[in-house]
Amino acid sequence: MRKKLIISIISSFVLIVLGINVYLSKGSASNKEIDVNVTQLKERTLKRTVMIPGTLSLANEQYIYYNAEKGDLDKIHVTEGSIVQVGTPIVTYENDEIELEKEQHELGGKSSQLQINSLNKQIANLNLKQKNLETELGKEEAKNQIDIERTQLKLDLETAKLDLEKNNLESKSTLKREQDLEVKSDIKGTVLEVNKEAINNTSEVQNPVIHIGSTDEYIARGVLSEYDALNIQPGQSVVITSDVLPNKKWEGSVKQIDYLPQKQTASDSTSDTANQYPVEIKVDDEDISSIKPGFKLLLEIETTSKKARSLPIKSIVNEGKHKYVYVVENGLVSRKKVKVGETTSKFIEITSGVSEKEKVVSNPSAKLSDGLEVSIK
Repeated sequence: MRKKLIISIISSFVLIVLGINVYLSKGSASNKEIDVNVTQLKERTLKRTVMIPGTLSLANEQYIYYNAEKGDLDKIHVTEGSIVQVGTPIVTYENDEIELEKEQHELGGKSSQLQINSLNKQIANLNLKQKNLETELGKEEAKNQIDIERTQLKLDLETAKLDLEKNNLESKSTLKREQDLEVKSDIKGTVLEVNKEAINNTSEVQNPVIHIGSTDEYIARGVLSEYDALNIQPGQSVVITSDVLPNKKWEGSVKQIDYLPQKQTASDSTSDTANQYPVEIKVDDEDISSIKPGFKLLLEIETTSKKARSLPIKSIVNEGKHKYVYVVENGLVSRKKVKVGETTSKFIEITSGVSEKEKVVSNPSAKLSDGLEVSIK
């Protein structure tokens, strides 16, 4: 009996000691300081941007397609990798009809000229003929007959001249068609592709026989919403990134925004799909050539820029319509209501509520409250 009493007393003592330790550990945990990072109100340049997807393209390109109306493709003058200048011959067509027309015009011109020469001689001989008629018919009658013949010959002469002029015009038209049989480069650049198989393509979608591009200048193409098309202007700065090189950034600027929206497909035109406006971005960094045309890009277009006193947006606590920050002073935090202005993806303008000297918790947690002890990291 005595032994059981001793065991009971010992057990009670152990439980009391454990309870005291748990209480003390909870008390010390509740009084433990929270580590926080702080920031301060600074004047920063706040930039509002629009993010859109885009595609990298060459700024100057020329596609040459097979044109069956010109005739048979006779010769391709370039190979892939060739450097061409403006006016360099690229392909030449062969057209038997044009050769036949040239011969016909040449013969027609000679025929008209022979007729003109003959009529001029006949008109020149009329004076002699008139003198011979005067001895037979008299001056008056001879003059009347010769005038009738002269008038007819002059009319025939004018008709022959018109035929010659018409033939010359047709000859010039044929010559122009012949010159068009040789297709020349419109740009200075490199031959990127030669696709002879495109000549035999029978599908509705044509592929180019020759693709020429200038690798000295690049552009990025994307589309803007109706709202963004009103807020973006040529010349605004653009930051360009690519998932292929995530740590790389390139600079650019808005080159142009199309006045008309992008053409919609038949299915889009029957729905309430909003219009989109194509935009071109001039790439200012030459080293964007480290990626290739056709690569997908992310275009961050700057719409507004202003200098203002601001804090990192993560330092703001939102409660309903009001915004607060936590300020550290003498190891304690206090919550302060602030008024804000311009907001970007990283910073928010502070118009009142805190000063530049105060230390603001940069990323407040839910554990913070007025009067809590904290330690600045």
